[in-house]
Amino acid sequence: MLKLGDRQWEVFDFNEIFEIKKGFYNKKPPCFDNGTIPFIGASDSNNGFTGFTTYSSIKANSKVGYGKNEPIEQKIYSGNAICVTNNGSVGYAYYQQHKFTCTHDVNPLYLKSKKLNRYIAMFLIGCIEKQRVCFTYARKWRPKRMVKSKLILPVTAEKIPDWQFMEDYMKQKEQQILKPTIERLCKRLIINDILGGVSHCVPIGKHFTLLKFLPKFSVVNDLKKPTMRKVILPMYHQHPSITVLTDLLVMMAA
Repeated sequence: MLKLGDRQWEVFDFNEIFEIKKGFYNKKPPCFDNGTIPFIGASDSNNGFTGFTTYSSIKANSKVGYGKNEPIEQKIYSGNAICVTNNGSVGYAYYQQHKFTCTHDVNPLYLKSKKLNRYIAMFLIGCIEKQRVCFTYARKWRPKRMVKSKLILPVTAEKIPDWQFMEDYMKQKEQQILKPTIERLCKRLIINDILGGVSHCVPIGKHFTLLKFLPKFSVVNDLKKPTMRKVILPMYHQHPSITVLTDLLVMMAA
């Protein structure tokens, strides 16, 4: 079991670890249902995502929506980056796996000496967001201030960031978080398979009955008003051992 206390930690400057870039858009480009490029804004939720836009929309729109237009290469950022909000909801960090465009209220960060993956990114995000309390709306975390910021990371015996530990630790955390959910899902799938897909069966001796509410219509003042009626649908016979197993699985999955 990996623990954070298993490693020595050292302080690094942000610009030692990251290539810090400036976001571009001051004005959000039009977004569409068929858009494929996410627009990342200064949001505190939804992974920073505020809408999908298109390549042509980004290319056509200038920084403020009119006037001089910059090359499309300056507006779209490659994926495998960590985006950190620097204004408004300051200090929130999100992993962007695919190419994106963003507001200038976001700092895209790229690892300098290691290829980023989502596990390392999740570890780094936790470290980055620890500094959120240092910034408010009046104290923005623009790139010129971020280069002076510090980051505390676990290191190897050679005093370099221990990327493998970060990745392995987050994989371990993921398994710990998902294990109860996966176990419960598997139990429910087993129950569902045993019961033939019905949602709720009540054992009566060796027989099963399905309790179900069905719509019933009554005519009142020439208007049909829906009500509900409870019906009992007879099911197939179950062997007693299956009944016991089913009851046990229901209890375990509850």
